Amino acid sequence: MTQSLEVTTKEFCVQWPMQGHEGGQVRFTLSGQVSLLDGKRFYKIDGVLYISEGSTYCREIGNPRLYVRRNGVEASGRQWGWETISSRRTANRLCTMDGYFVRTGYWAPADRAIQLGIVAESGFNRRKSHSPTATLRLVD
Repeated sequence: MTQSLEVTTKEFCVQWPMQGHEGGQVRFTLSGQVSLLDGKRFYKIDGVLYISEGSTYCREIGNPRLYVRRNGVEASGRQWGWETISSRRTANRLCTMDGYFVRTGYWAPADRAIQLGIVAESGFNRRKSHSPTATLRLVD
């Protein structure tokens, strides 16, 4: 006997250009999909972080370490809090290999949306800059 599995899936794409000191620009792209599994009891984020343009300017922007973070939003408006969901990779490393990641977690009945974004850490003090976020409403 087989069961049909109804899966809610939403695709996302965040593009983030970073300007260099001498006019060069590197464009980072975060894309993938978010799915609700097992009767909306679990979520799965399947994505990739890569350089879509300007890989020759990685040194000019300071070769930051990049990673992906996520946040959840409940029906009441309460948020889970931002959490890192991928490994940190330098911009130079992203030039040679894209950063794939998968994250799964519990999806409570009150949960409604997931937010995703890119973070870049640069310098000795790890100064952080954040991309615009993508908000995916998975449940009405």
